[in-house]
Amino acid sequence: MSYNKVEALREKSDAERLILSNDYVAARTKLKKAQQLFPSLDHIAPMLAVCEILSASSNIIPGYETDYYWVLQLMPSSTFTDITCQYQKLMSLLQPIKYKFPATELAIKLLQEAYSVLSDKKKRVTFDIKRGTSWVNYESFESNPEKDSNGDKVHVNGNGNGNHINIQESGSGSGSGSSSFDVNSEGYKGQDTDINSGSNAQRQDFYSFDIHRAPECFEVRDIWAVHFNSTEPSRYSQICKISGDEVVINWLKPIPLTEGERRWFDAGLPVACGSFCLDMEKSGTLGLKGVFSYKCSWDSGVTEELYEIYPKKGEVWAVYDNFDLEEWSYNPDIIKECSFKLVEIINDYSRYNGVECGQLVKVDGFRSIFERQIGETNNIHIGPRDLYMLAHKVPAYRFTGGEIYGVHDAMFELDQLALRNPGQEPDNQTIVEEKDPDLLVLTSNLNPNPQNSVLGPNWVAHAFTSGQVWATYSGNDLMPRQYVLINNMISQSGFSATILEPEPVFDLEISWKNRNLPIVCGMFRAKEFKINIDISQFSHLVNCYKSTTNFIYRIFPSKGEIWAVYKNWKSGWNRGNFDTCKCWVVEILSDFSDGEKMMVARLIEVKGCLTFFQRMQGEDGFEMVRGFSKREMLSFSHRIPAFRVPGIGGHGIPESSWHLEPNALPPNNGK
Repeated sequence: MSYNKVEALREKSDAERLILSNDYVAARTKLKKAQQLFPSLDHIAPMLAVCEILSASSNIIPGYETDYYWVLQLMPSSTFTDITCQYQKLMSLLQPIKYKFPATELAIKLLQEAYSVLSDKKKRVTFDIKRGTSWVNYESFESNPEKDSNGDKVHVNGNGNGNHINIQESGSGSGSGSSSFDVNSEGYKGQDTDINSGSNAQRQDFYSFDIHRAPECFEVRDIWAVHFNSTEPSRYSQICKISGDEVVINWLKPIPLTEGERRWFDAGLPVACGSFCLDMEKSGTLGLKGVFSYKCSWDSGVTEELYEIYPKKGEVWAVYDNFDLEEWSYNPDIIKECSFKLVEIINDYSRYNGVECGQLVKVDGFRSIFERQIGETNNIHIGPRDLYMLAHKVPAYRFTGGEIYGVHDAMFELDQLALRNPGQEPDNQTIVEEKDPDLLVLTSNLNPNPQNSVLGPNWVAHAFTSGQVWATYSGNDLMPRQYVLINNMISQSGFSATILEPEPVFDLEISWKNRNLPIVCGMFRAKEFKINIDISQFSHLVNCYKSTTNFIYRIFPSKGEIWAVYKNWKSGWNRGNFDTCKCWVVEILSDFSDGEKMMVARLIEVKGCLTFFQRMQGEDGFEMVRGFSKREMLSFSHRIPAFRVPGIGGHGIPESSWHLEPNALPPNNGK
C-alpha cells in the first residue's frame, strides 16, 4: 500500500508538470492512474475536475470562443436551476485546492465566466444563437467513434443545433453507463444525472446550501450553529482549531435574564437568541460534515466576552407555536411535541420593543419554497420578554424572480436540514382581535425599531414607517409624553407627523385635560394638526392599538415596560403641583385590564449607577408591589425605554437590574 501511495504521488507530480505545459489531457491521464494506484489520495477529485474544465475550455467552436456548456459540464438544454447548482458544486469542489494545485485559479475563472454568460438570459440567448449556428455544418460523430486517452469508446450524437447530445461510455475508469461521461480528448466528467433526459425540470431544490458548509468556509473564531440532539440547529460553537475534516470547538452558553429564562436554561432547553459567553469548561471535536448548519452573524456585547445573537431583518426563523415560557420551563417535555411557525423577520431586533415577524406559507407545487402572507393580521410580534419563542434560524435563499417557473421575487427556498419536518406547512393562524369597553375593534400596531445601543437609541431614517406611533420629548422637562403618528419622511432627519390628542372618557380625565395637565394613558385621536419633527426628538416606538373604524388609538402600559409615576399623586392637582412633583420608577408586572388592577413593582437606583435600577425590597425582603386601577392611570408620567444588560453581574451590578434611557429619566426621582 505504501508503495502504491509513493507511485501515486509520483504520477500526481508528473500531472502538475504537464498542467504547467498546458497538456491537460495527459495530466488527466496521470491523475487517473494515481487514483487507481491510491484511491484515497488527497484532493484527487478536484484535481481531476481542474483538468476536465481546462480541457473543455480548449474546445473552440466555429464563430465563437469557449463552449461554456462544456466548461460547466452541462447540456445546452439545462435549466437555470441546473446551471446554478452545477456552478456551485464545481466552485465548492475547487476552492480547497485553489492555491495548492496548478491552474486551479484559471479553472475557477473559467467557471465564473461560464456562469456569468449562462445565468444571464440575454447573454445566454446570444451565446446559444452563435453556438447553434456554429454546429450547423458539423456532421454526426456517430459514424466515426473515437476513444479517449484511457481507451474508452465515446459516442457523440450531434443534431445540428447543439440542443441535444447523447453521450455513452464503456470500458474502465470511473465506471460505465449514462450517469457519467467522458468526451474525447476534450471531454469532461459530468454530474450524476441522466444526460439522455436533458434538463431535470422536476427537481425542486434550486439553491445548494451545502456550498456555505464547505470546509473552506470554516475559519478560526467563527461561530456556527450546530445540529444538536434534533434536526434543529439549537446550539452555538466557536471554532478554535481546524484539523483536516475535523474542528475543535468551544460551546457557547446563554446568559438568561429572567427567572423563567433561567429555568428554561437549567432544564436544558435550546436557546437561539440573546447574549452568550464561551463555556470554557466545555469543548470538543466535531466533524465538518452533517453537523454544522450555518455561520452566525453576531455583535459584541457590553464586554468583549459577550456575543449577542439576535434576529436580523430579512432572515427566516422558526418560532414555537403556542409558546409559554413559564409552563414550558417547568415542564420541558412539552417542547418535544411542539410545532413551529416559519416567519420572515421584518425589522432588526430591538431591546426596547422586540421584533416583528411575518408568517410564511409553503408555495403549492414545491417542497421547500415559501412566501410571506400579506396583511397585519398575519404578523407576529415577539416582545423582549418572549425572546425564547424564537426556536432557531432557518438558512434561506431569497429569490429575485425568474429563477424557476412559478416563483417570484421575495419567495424563499429554505434549507431542509433546519426544518423539523421537511416541507411541513406552518399553521396559518391569525391574531385574535381585541375589543375594548367601547366595543372598538382594535389591532396591534407593534412595529419594532431595529436600532438600539447600550446607552440609548440612535434612530436612523429607515427605522420609521408611515402609520407608526412614536413618543416624542416635550414640555418644560423634555420628557417623552407627546404621541405622534408618522405620516412621511420630508428629509434625511425630518418627518411629517400628526399629533395624537387625548380623548378623555371619564370626568376626571376631562377635568385633568382642562387644567392643561399631560395625559399619557387612555384613548387618543389623530387630529388634523400636522407638525414637522426632527429625528432627535423621538424617544421610542409606542405599543398601542388602533381602531379599525376611526382614528382612535389606545395606549396603556404593557407588561415588562418601565414607567415613571407621580409620587403622592392627587386627582385635584393643578399645574403648580405638577411642576414641582417627584416621580417613582416602576416595572409593569401585568398588562392593563379593565376588570383588574395593573400590578407594578417599584424600582430604585443601583448604588453608584445613575442609569441602572433594581426592584426595591420592603420589610422582610418582600418587593414593593402595588396595583393601579383605570382611574389611577393619570398618575403615570411617561414610559422610560429600558433593557437588561447581560453579564453586568461581573461588574458588581445585579443581573436583574434594568438599564434606563438617560434622556427619559425624570429630573426628580422620588426617594
